[in-house]
Amino acid sequence: MQDIFIGRQAIFDRNYNVSSYKLLFRQGSDSSLRNDDHKTAKVLVDALIDLGLDKLSGDKKVHINASPTFVLSDLSELFPPEQVGIEILDPSSINADMIKACKALKEKGYELTLNNITYAPHLEPLIELADVVKVDISNVKDLTAEVRALRKFNVQLLASKVETYADYEKTQSLGFNYFQGFFFCKPEIVEGKTMPESKINILRALQQVLTANVVADINDLIKQDVSLSYRLLKYINSAAFGMQREIESIEQALVLLGLNNARRWLSLLSLASLGEGKPLELMRTSLYRGHLLESIAKGLHEEETGDDFLLGMFSVLDALLDQPMQEAIEGMALPSPVRDALLRDDAAMSYKLNVVRALESGAWDDVARWGEQYRALKVTDLMALHTEALAWSDAQINAIQGG
Repeated sequence: MQDIFIGRQAIFDRNYNVSSYKLLFRQGSDSSLRNDDHKTAKVLVDALIDLGLDKLSGDKKVHINASPTFVLSDLSELFPPEQVGIEILDPSSINADMIKACKALKEKGYELTLNNITYAPHLEPLIELADVVKVDISNVKDLTAEVRALRKFNVQLLASKVETYADYEKTQSLGFNYFQGFFFCKPEIVEGKTMPESKINILRALQQVLTANVVADINDLIKQDVSLSYRLLKYINSAAFGMQREIESIEQALVLLGLNNARRWLSLLSLASLGEGKPLELMRTSLYRGHLLESIAKGLHEEETGDDFLLGMFSVLDALLDQPMQEAIEGMALPSPVRDALLRDDAAMSYKLNVVRALESGAWDDVARWGEQYRALKVTDLMALHTEALAWSDAQINAIQGG
């Protein structure tokens, strides 16, 4: 498979739940593909077959970009309408053929999204056919007026470029149905806000987990909490582990997990408890980053990879606690390389965290530059690890929820 960049970005509903994913896609160095819809569609279809659409989407619908040329062709029929929605780029080039093609897509069951339009009367025939209208909130002067104009139509509104909780609260108050952006990964810092005692207790337990030297230390911690014992047994017996027989004792479960994995699991449960009221996607991001950073470290033949998992996992702690990262990790027994990378962009481990963030946001030029700099891991290998990390994090979330 040639160099293909495929990522995903979550689309949230009003309850912080992920309703679907937008696929972020670009071919590698072959610029001849970028202006050829037929070649682009074939490359994308081949990539989705190779990587597996289910690995990229979990159980959610995904949306792909479609240029006017793409819409006017029969290329969209390569994608199953129950799994893939069509996001129409540059809908300003509306004409009778475009309207006819969109009607045909609707009749075949495709969900249509108009990409980042600003209302204009000539767009009304297309808006009337759309299921969703996406509005780039960073590019609209009067958002209230824009919403008022679009509310005349039977469409759902999706706010894109929602980067902060202030953006989210504003768009939610205006009645947007869906939200796309990285607001969920940012802390909501409020002056004078104190941390609840319940979260302080979780952080104390997390500190105990991080400093445990033997399984017995964790065993005692779990046995003191009936709920934790129950969740451990549910987790170890979930599909994520594929055990041949049911594990019934805490001791046996911890032996199977081992000290490092038990510490990871308890740390993840602690982070999940800290994240109550936060989007579940934040925990998924924590797992994805941890697994991918560890996989990258292994791909670079580094001897120690445990710190890489910790770095990914704790990279969302500021958002979970709604505190600056320096305050969030204050007093925590984190390894120095992890602490440095969480606080500084120029730390020894920072470059790996930066490339993971580039993958999340679709900053493909940054990803390509990283691939050129660290040739021990090809871009195709990196993309395979990225896809595997998405699928792994989805499976772990299902296992944790089941517990």
